[in-house]
Amino acid sequence: MLFSSRYVDYDPFAWFYDRYWGDVFSERYFDIIEKLFLSHIGKNTNVFDLCCGSGHLARRMSDLGYRVSGMDGSAALIKLAKKNSPKSEFSTGDARSFTIIDKFEGVLSTYDSLNHIMDLVTLGNVFNNVYSSLKKGGLFMFDMNMEDGFHERWKGSASIIKEDHVLATNATYDSKRREGTMRITTFVREKRWSRTDVTVVEHCFTKDEVTNRLSKSLFRDIKTADSHRELGKAEVGRTFFICVK
Repeated sequence: MLFSSRYVDYDPFAWFYDRYWGDVFSERYFDIIEKLFLSHIGKNTNVFDLCCGSGHLARRMSDLGYRVSGMDGSAALIKLAKKNSPKSEFSTGDARSFTIIDKFEGVLSTYDSLNHIMDLVTLGNVFNNVYSSLKKGGLFMFDMNMEDGFHERWKGSASIIKEDHVLATNATYDSKRREGTMRITTFVREKRWSRTDVTVVEHCFTKDEVTNRLSKSLFRDIKTADSHRELGKAEVGRTFFICVK
Protein backbone atom coordinates (compact mmCIF):
# COMPACT_ATOMS: atom_id res chain seq x y z
CA MET A 1 0.00 0.00 0.00
CA LEU A 2 1.30 3.43 -0.94
CA PHE A 3 -0.09 6.62 0.58
CA SER A 4 0.81 10.20 -0.24
CA SER A 5 -1.43 11.96 2.27
CA ARG A 6 -3.77 11.34 5.17
CA TYR A 7 -6.98 12.82 6.55
CA VAL A 8 -5.92 13.61 10.12
CA ASP A 9 -8.78 15.78 11.41
CA TYR A 10 -9.95 13.11 13.85
CA ASP A 11 -6.58 12.68 15.58
CA PRO A 12 -7.15 15.32 18.30
CA PHE A 13 -10.39 13.82 19.63
CA ALA A 14 -9.97 10.13 18.75
CA TRP A 15 -10.54 9.00 22.35
CA PHE A 16 -13.86 10.87 22.49
CA TYR A 17 -14.90 9.52 19.10
CA ASP A 18 -14.19 5.96 20.17
CA ARG A 19 -15.98 6.30 23.49
CA TYR A 20 -19.13 8.08 22.36
CA TRP A 21 -19.50 7.52 18.61
CA GLY A 22 -17.25 4.59 17.67
CA ASP A 23 -19.88 1.83 17.77
CA VAL A 24 -23.02 3.91 17.21
CA PHE A 25 -23.27 3.22 13.48
CA SER A 26 -22.52 -0.52 13.60
CA GLU A 27 -25.01 -1.04 16.44
CA ARG A 28 -27.69 0.80 14.48
CA TYR A 29 -27.01 -0.59 11.03
CA PHE A 30 -25.23 -3.94 11.28
CA ASP A 31 -28.40 -5.79 10.31
CA ILE A 32 -28.47 -3.75 7.11
CA ILE A 33 -24.79 -4.43 6.45
CA GLU A 34 -25.42 -8.15 6.88
CA LYS A 35 -28.45 -8.08 4.58
CA LEU A 36 -27.15 -5.86 1.77
CA PHE A 37 -23.42 -6.60 1.89
CA LEU A 38 -22.10 -9.55 3.88
CA SER A 39 -24.74 -12.00 2.68
CA HIS A 40 -23.59 -11.39 -0.93
CA ILE A 41 -19.84 -11.89 -0.56
CA GLY A 42 -19.68 -15.21 1.26
CA LYS A 43 -18.03 -16.29 4.49
CA ASN A 44 -14.30 -16.14 5.21
CA THR A 45 -13.65 -13.61 2.46
CA ASN A 46 -11.39 -10.55 2.40
CA VAL A 47 -13.19 -7.35 3.40
CA PHE A 48 -11.77 -3.83 3.38
CA ASP A 49 -13.18 -1.32 5.89
CA LEU A 50 -12.22 2.01 4.29
CA CYS A 51 -12.22 4.93 6.75
CA CYS A 52 -12.58 2.36 9.53
CA GLY A 53 -12.54 4.72 12.51
CA SER A 54 -11.76 2.98 15.78
CA GLY A 55 -12.50 -0.52 14.51
CA HIS A 56 -15.88 -1.45 15.96
CA LEU A 57 -17.42 -2.49 12.65
CA ALA A 58 -14.24 -4.39 11.78
CA ARG A 59 -14.56 -6.30 15.05
CA ARG A 60 -18.14 -7.34 14.31
CA MET A 61 -17.17 -8.63 10.87
CA SER A 62 -14.00 -10.28 12.14
CA ASP A 63 -15.98 -12.09 14.84
CA LEU A 64 -18.12 -13.59 12.07
CA GLY A 65 -15.05 -15.02 10.37
CA TYR A 66 -14.31 -12.39 7.72
CA ARG A 67 -10.69 -11.47 7.06
CA VAL A 68 -10.88 -7.73 7.69
CA SER A 69 -8.39 -5.05 6.72
CA GLY A 70 -9.06 -1.48 7.83
CA MET A 71 -7.60 1.87 6.85
CA ASP A 72 -8.10 5.36 8.24
CA GLY A 73 -6.32 8.67 7.97
CA SER A 74 -6.20 9.11 11.73
CA ALA A 75 -3.24 7.34 13.32
CA ALA A 76 -4.88 7.85 16.72
CA LEU A 77 -8.04 6.05 15.58
CA ILE A 78 -5.99 3.24 14.05
CA LYS A 79 -4.21 2.75 17.37
CA LEU A 80 -7.60 2.31 19.05
CA ALA A 81 -8.84 0.06 16.24
CA LYS A 82 -5.97 -2.36 16.82
CA LYS A 83 -7.13 -2.72 20.42
CA ASN A 84 -10.83 -2.96 19.57
CA SER A 85 -10.41 -5.53 16.78
CA PRO A 86 -7.15 -7.44 17.36
CA LYS A 87 -7.93 -10.08 14.70
CA SER A 88 -8.11 -7.44 11.96
CA GLU A 89 -5.26 -5.76 10.09
CA PHE A 90 -5.09 -1.97 10.13
CA SER A 91 -3.02 0.72 8.47
CA THR A 92 -3.02 4.50 8.20
CA GLY A 93 -3.73 5.94 4.79
CA ASP A 94 -5.96 8.21 2.76
CA ALA A 95 -9.00 7.10 0.73
CA ARG A 96 -8.01 9.61 -1.94
CA SER A 97 -4.59 8.16 -2.65
CA PHE A 98 -4.22 4.48 -1.76
CA THR A 99 -3.19 1.72 -4.18
CA ILE A 100 -4.30 -1.90 -3.70
CA ILE A 101 -4.83 -4.30 -6.60
CA ASP A 102 -7.46 -7.07 -6.82
CA LYS A 103 -7.42 -8.09 -3.16
CA PHE A 104 -10.92 -7.83 -1.69
CA GLU A 105 -14.27 -9.51 -2.25
CA GLY A 106 -15.93 -6.54 -0.57
CA VAL A 107 -15.20 -2.92 0.39
CA LEU A 108 -17.22 -0.94 2.95
CA SER A 109 -17.06 2.74 3.87
CA THR A 110 -19.59 3.69 6.53
CA TYR A 111 -20.89 6.39 8.87
CA ASP A 112 -20.89 9.10 6.16
CA SER A 113 -17.13 8.80 5.81
CA LEU A 114 -17.22 9.72 2.11
CA ASN A 115 -19.09 12.95 2.86
CA HIS A 116 -15.68 14.17 4.01
CA ILE A 117 -14.65 14.18 0.35
CA MET A 118 -15.39 17.74 -0.71
CA ASP A 119 -15.75 17.59 -4.51
CA LEU A 120 -16.85 15.20 -7.25
CA VAL A 121 -13.45 14.87 -8.92
CA THR A 122 -11.85 13.68 -5.68
CA LEU A 123 -14.82 11.42 -4.96
CA GLY A 124 -14.17 9.86 -8.37
CA ASN A 125 -10.55 9.25 -7.35
CA VAL A 126 -11.77 7.39 -4.26
CA PHE A 127 -14.11 5.27 -6.39
CA ASN A 128 -11.26 4.47 -8.81
CA ASN A 129 -9.07 3.36 -5.90
CA VAL A 130 -11.83 1.16 -4.51
CA TYR A 131 -12.48 -0.34 -7.96
CA SER A 132 -8.81 -1.31 -8.28
CA SER A 133 -8.77 -2.90 -4.83
CA LEU A 134 -11.72 -5.21 -5.56
CA LYS A 135 -11.59 -8.58 -7.22
CA LYS A 136 -13.79 -8.98 -10.29
CA GLY A 137 -17.39 -9.26 -9.10
CA GLY A 138 -16.51 -7.68 -5.77
CA LEU A 139 -19.06 -5.58 -3.91
CA PHE A 140 -18.71 -1.95 -2.80
CA MET A 141 -21.14 -0.50 -0.24
CA PHE A 142 -21.11 2.89 1.45
CA ASP A 143 -23.53 5.36 2.98
CA MET A 144 -23.85 9.13 2.75
CA ASN A 145 -25.66 11.91 4.52
CA MET A 146 -28.07 13.45 2.03
CA GLU A 147 -29.79 16.86 2.03
CA ASP A 148 -32.58 15.77 4.40
CA GLY A 149 -30.03 14.34 6.80
CA PHE A 150 -28.01 17.54 6.98
CA HIS A 151 -31.15 19.59 7.62
CA GLU A 152 -32.27 17.11 10.29
CA ARG A 153 -29.04 16.48 12.19
CA TRP A 154 -26.52 19.20 11.42
CA LYS A 155 -28.08 21.92 13.54
CA GLY A 156 -27.59 23.22 17.06
CA SER A 157 -25.38 22.29 19.96
CA ALA A 158 -24.90 19.26 22.19
CA SER A 159 -22.62 18.42 25.08
CA ILE A 160 -21.43 15.59 27.30
CA ILE A 161 -20.13 16.64 30.71
CA LYS A 162 -18.24 14.26 33.01
CA GLU A 163 -16.01 14.84 36.04
CA ASP A 164 -12.78 14.58 34.07
CA HIS A 165 -13.81 15.34 30.48
CA VAL A 166 -16.22 17.41 28.43
CA LEU A 167 -17.31 17.12 24.80
CA ALA A 168 -19.22 19.98 23.16
CA THR A 169 -20.39 20.15 19.54
CA ASN A 170 -22.06 22.78 17.40
CA ALA A 171 -23.28 21.84 13.92
CA THR A 172 -24.56 23.99 11.05
CA TYR A 173 -25.52 23.36 7.43
CA ASP A 174 -25.06 25.82 4.56
CA SER A 175 -27.54 24.78 1.87
CA LYS A 176 -26.05 27.11 -0.75
CA ARG A 177 -22.56 25.66 -0.39
CA ARG A 178 -23.99 22.24 0.46
CA GLU A 179 -21.60 21.97 3.39
CA GLY A 180 -22.12 20.80 6.93
CA THR A 181 -19.73 22.16 9.56
CA MET A 182 -19.29 20.68 13.02
CA ARG A 183 -17.17 22.51 15.58
CA ILE A 184 -15.97 20.19 18.31
CA THR A 185 -14.43 21.29 21.60
CA THR A 186 -13.05 18.84 24.15
CA PHE A 187 -11.71 19.32 27.64
CA VAL A 188 -9.71 16.68 29.50
CA ARG A 189 -8.59 16.93 33.12
CA GLU A 190 -5.36 15.23 34.07
CA LYS A 191 -3.19 17.37 36.34
CA ARG A 192 -5.05 20.33 34.89
CA TRP A 193 -7.70 20.90 32.24
CA SER A 194 -6.57 20.94 28.59
CA ARG A 195 -8.68 22.08 25.65
CA THR A 196 -8.77 20.98 22.01
CA ASP A 197 -10.79 22.56 19.17
CA VAL A 198 -11.51 20.77 15.90
CA THR A 199 -13.68 21.66 12.89
CA VAL A 200 -15.04 18.85 10.72
CA VAL A 201 -16.63 19.62 7.34
CA GLU A 202 -18.79 17.37 5.16
CA HIS A 203 -20.16 17.90 1.63
CA CYS A 204 -23.68 17.06 0.52
CA PHE A 205 -23.74 15.22 -2.80
CA THR A 206 -26.94 14.40 -4.66
CA LYS A 207 -27.84 10.78 -5.39
CA ASP A 208 -27.47 11.38 -9.14
CA GLU A 209 -24.00 12.91 -8.68
CA VAL A 210 -22.84 9.86 -6.73
CA THR A 211 -24.32 7.24 -9.05
CA ASN A 212 -22.93 9.01 -12.13
CA ARG A 213 -19.47 9.04 -10.61
CA LEU A 214 -19.74 5.34 -9.77
CA SER A 215 -20.66 4.65 -13.39
CA LYS A 216 -17.65 6.66 -14.62
CA SER A 217 -15.47 4.48 -12.39
CA LEU A 218 -16.94 1.45 -14.22
CA PHE A 219 -19.04 0.11 -11.34
CA ARG A 220 -22.18 -1.72 -12.44
CA ASP A 221 -25.48 -2.87 -10.93
CA ILE A 222 -25.64 0.35 -8.91
CA LYS A 223 -28.43 0.32 -6.36
CA THR A 224 -29.46 2.73 -3.60
CA ALA A 225 -31.54 2.38 -0.44
CA ASP A 226 -32.85 5.15 1.80
CA SER A 227 -32.33 4.34 5.48
CA HIS A 228 -35.75 5.61 6.58
CA ARG A 229 -38.12 5.16 3.66
CA GLU A 230 -36.77 1.84 2.35
CA LEU A 231 -34.87 0.22 5.21
CA GLY A 232 -37.21 1.13 8.07
CA LYS A 233 -34.68 2.95 10.23
CA ALA A 234 -35.61 5.97 12.34
CA GLU A 235 -32.75 8.07 10.98
CA VAL A 236 -33.76 10.36 8.12
CA GLY A 237 -31.58 11.37 5.19
CA ARG A 238 -29.00 8.59 4.95
CA THR A 239 -28.64 6.68 1.67
CA PHE A 240 -26.76 3.43 1.09
CA PHE A 241 -25.08 2.83 -2.26
CA ILE A 242 -24.28 -0.73 -3.40
CA CYS A 243 -22.48 -1.63 -6.60
CA VAL A 244 -20.36 -4.32 -8.26
CA LYS A 245 -16.97 -4.37 -10.01
